[in-house]
Amino acid sequence: MKLKKLTMKKIFILLISIGMISLSCESPDSSPQVIGFTASEDGKSDVLAGPADILSVWESYIDAHNSRDVEGIQALNSDEISVYGPAGEVIEGNEAHIEFLNQWFEVNNPNWTILWAISNTGESNEYEGGVADFVTAGHELTLNVEGQDITAFQVIDAMISDGKVVSFNVYQQERGQASSE
Repeated sequence: MKLKKLTMKKIFILLISIGMISLSCESPDSSPQVIGFTASEDGKSDVLAGPADILSVWESYIDAHNSRDVEGIQALNSDEISVYGPAGEVIEGNEAHIEFLNQWFEVNNPNWTILWAISNTGESNEYEGGVADFVTAGHELTLNVEGQDITAFQVIDAMISDGKVVSFNVYQQERGQASSE
């Protein structure tokens, strides 16, 4: 009788162990992480966490701007790049973008610091495939305007494909000082 109880106890412990092992081996949900949505006339569609590797493309792009590496910027631009600036500027094409930057670098000496960046994937009306990868990043921008350094804050939403910047939109805020009244 003791032998039978001991055997039953071992079988019970073995079954519990197998059950715990099988539960611990469950793979986590590998579906893409939904981080938001886009809205259009057709309704809402999910924005997903995007590929991490495009963040380094954006970091290299900003580094090239800060070091005035025009050849580096050209190499990271798609040939058909579209840039939408904070004051309504529209720049189409790699050559036009470089021409704009050369003038801006000379006049205002811009310098960016990336404060945060998020990679995301979502629908895009301007991209043939309908779905594209983006880096949305916040920056502190220092400009020299008439001999004075000013600080602005930018959020830039950049479409990146095959290691190239396809387009970006710049949203900018210049912060005033709180009134002392």
